[in-house]
Amino acid sequence: MAKRNRYREMESLMTKVILADLVVFILYLVSAGQGWTVVKVISAIITIFGSLLCLGWLYMTGEFPRRRSLWMITAFACIALCALVSLLLNFPCPPLAIV
Repeated sequence: MAKRNRYREMESLMTKVILADLVVFILYLVSAGQGWTVVKVISAIITIFGSLLCLGWLYMTGEFPRRRSLWMITAFACIALCALVSLLLNFPCPPLAIV
């Protein structure tokens, strides 16, 4: 019987969570561009809190300072940061008026 590799199992799960978070972030961008306010707000909240919860979980499991988990930390932090920046900059901005 093969030995269970708990890190590989966790890495596989986190990869799926990153992809799901990315899909929700893309839904946020599309809904912001289309003007769907309710979908925009809900998807932004899910994206930001989902990323922050996963970062917290990685911290609590002791994977935060480890080099092998740096790509997961970077992915979650970047998705949360992109969502926050696009909210602060009010994506999509009004079109520029050509004078």
